[in-house]
Amino acid sequence: MASRMIQNFVRTLTRQGIAETARRTWLHFGRKRAEQQFVRNMRLSEAEKEAQRKASFTFKPLISIIVPLYNTPPDLLRETLQSVLDQTYGNWELCLADGSDGEHAEVGEICRKLAEREPRIRYKKLEKNEGISGNSNAALAMASGEYLALFDHDDLLTENALYEVAKVINAQEADFIYSDELIFVSPNREKLVGIRFKPDYSPDFLLTNNYICHLTCFSRKLLQKAGPFRSAFDGSQDHDLILRLTGCAERVVHIPKVLYLWRSIPSSVASDIYAKEYAIDAGRRAVKTFLREHRGMDAEVVSTEIFPTMYRVKYPIEGSPSVRLVVDAASERDPGNVAERMKALLEKTQTASTERIGVTLIQTKTASLAERLNGSARETKEDYLLFVSGIPEVVTPDWIREMLMLAQQEHIGAVGVRVHFQRGNVRHAGVVLGLGKGRIAGRPYRGREDETAGYFGQLAVVQNVSAVADCLMVSREKFESVEGFSEDFSGSLAVTDFCLKLREKGYYNVVTPFGLLKGGKASEIPMEIGKNEPGYEQDAARFREKWSAQLKRGDPFYNANLSLDHEDWRIRT
Repeated sequence: MASRMIQNFVRTLTRQGIAETARRTWLHFGRKRAEQQFVRNMRLSEAEKEAQRKASFTFKPLISIIVPLYNTPPDLLRETLQSVLDQTYGNWELCLADGSDGEHAEVGEICRKLAEREPRIRYKKLEKNEGISGNSNAALAMASGEYLALFDHDDLLTENALYEVAKVINAQEADFIYSDELIFVSPNREKLVGIRFKPDYSPDFLLTNNYICHLTCFSRKLLQKAGPFRSAFDGSQDHDLILRLTGCAERVVHIPKVLYLWRSIPSSVASDIYAKEYAIDAGRRAVKTFLREHRGMDAEVVSTEIFPTMYRVKYPIEGSPSVRLVVDAASERDPGNVAERMKALLEKTQTASTERIGVTLIQTKTASLAERLNGSARETKEDYLLFVSGIPEVVTPDWIREMLMLAQQEHIGAVGVRVHFQRGNVRHAGVVLGLGKGRIAGRPYRGREDETAGYFGQLAVVQNVSAVADCLMVSREKFESVEGFSEDFSGSLAVTDFCLKLREKGYYNVVTPFGLLKGGKASEIPMEIGKNEPGYEQDAARFREKWSAQLKRGDPFYNANLSLDHEDWRIRT
């Protein structure tokens, strides 16, 4: 980790100069200070703990905490067990399945002594070590609770973890619950690797990596539908199980609070994924198997170049789809070379022989953006509509194919690609509701250098977002199901509105980094969507009124603990 930081420092110094390097260094240490302050603010007062202990729930589920033990260091085990005993919610049972070898008999001694004093602790010494999945299934077999929570044998729960889970079960009838987490360097809880503030349920992002991870709790009925751990996926057994559980869950709920402390030690995945290379292959197979078993498709799953445990799913293109490429060049500042740039765009774009592409070029600004795009859609009949703002430079030749494989998925609405400014930094990687001073919609990562992977690797994989901009593909059927772009909006907020209409229909919008375009200057395109366009104030007021409930709730794919004043995913203060 230290060597990576030094490499990044030298690269920034070389490419960006002293001033930019100093700014980024200051920002880095500012983030660390904010994280430390966040952790201090997490601590519950005695009054808060007492109020949680006395809280009355209509449904008080028994939560079985599932812990597979294997040669656990005694000092870490004691801390793990104590974090369960400290829970403010009392209706739990701790199920300990011990596969430790004979040289680690102290594991069993610690557990048995504690179980003698605490009837909620259930301990079983296994005849042999069955591996992580086998040991976990043995712990599941011991459980009698209506809900089951997964807990690693050397990690920690916050004191309010089960209380928050019980509260969500009662309030939302959730059958699958997960929380945020922090990773610390053992044994010092104050030395943070980072805090992972997660999005709400993001099925396409989950295919790329196990972002859910810890804390995970689910109903017994849901487990009966999905099935237990599978030893064939040891190393990524949690990812395999979580894919299956969420795949058949009725109500997945994310708690935007840190309820789990993940201990990073030299041999752990939290410390270095290369310490467990078998987990990489297991994760790929878990995703591929899930797609085959639950969606009936045979997709190719490969590791990304940046992170081996973050995956790229290559879906097969079905049939012989036709695509209408609508290029809106009405706002081009240099109309003289439109024909030349369009020629370069089409020449650099690669398509398969089975894909048919029609092209519409819009050059006149006689109507609003929504009217121009709707008019182009009505005049054509292709299966898929691809709307592009301006005439970009093609960086990845198969960008249309990368969008098409996602747009063909039944659950996906709008598909966007990464778009960079001409100098190479990020222009578009999705839209966040409420981001920016106007609290309407903004561009996260705007201005970020293109070699960075983003917040916990988001820029390296397909991610779920509320909306896309600059480049959007959607099937004609889904386009027509929401009656196209609303012509009540005069500018770019019409596209954001369109994406939210798709989301309201139950579709998920995504951005893929595997299609990349380039164009425009940062000085011409602000963080806030449409901010520099005529009629923005009227559009913003209309958007705010129409989507007031969504703006109040916040963007489901952007954690409530993150700042809405900045595009760089810093902690909200």
